[in-house]
Amino acid sequence: MLRTLSQVVAAIVVAGTLIGANPVLADITVIYETQGQNLFRFQVPDEWEIRPGFEVDPSVLEDDEDPVARIVSLLPQEEKLVMWTALWAPTGVNQLSEAKEYIQDVAPRLLSEVQITFRDDRTINGRKGRIVSGTGIRNDREFDFALVAIQISENRVAFAAFIGEPEAYDRHEKELIGVLNSIKPEGEPQ
Repeated sequence: MLRTLSQVVAAIVVAGTLIGANPVLADITVIYETQGQNLFRFQVPDEWEIRPGFEVDPSVLEDDEDPVARIVSLLPQEEKLVMWTALWAPTGVNQLSEAKEYIQDVAPRLLSEVQITFRDDRTINGRKGRIVSGTGIRNDREFDFALVAIQISENRVAFAAFIGEPEAYDRHEKELIGVLNSIKPEGEPQ
């Protein structure tokens, strides 16, 4: 039975809540660091490629420019289907209430003709979160997407995203659930 991405995203959050959000599939722990701060950690499945992204030195930015967040991308090695998974924590998004506007701003940059089919506020790993998913177009092809915002500290929100062909999500559902369920603020016990 094929499920919509929205149904699967809802199942991810419910499953993570019910089983204590302990991933069982990853061996590589990544600590997300930006501007000299370790903000959160997450686990990456074996055999997945990690692209750590880069940062622009804030001293070279204009006074009215915000620093660009480091985006850590994850890809299964040798995957032939089109997909992208990423995690980041932008400056200026300090509260979950601000994440709604940020998601509305960033989604059209990732895909055109965005159709949101699911949105919900949930608890993810014991933290407040917001989920938005749907479909969109990129390079004349339709993709599914999911954006998840998690309040990782009193004054910082982290984001996780998946964009890809529906078959890619179906093939890597277990691993994607594991990544989402492993996001924890740095310093919090595993």
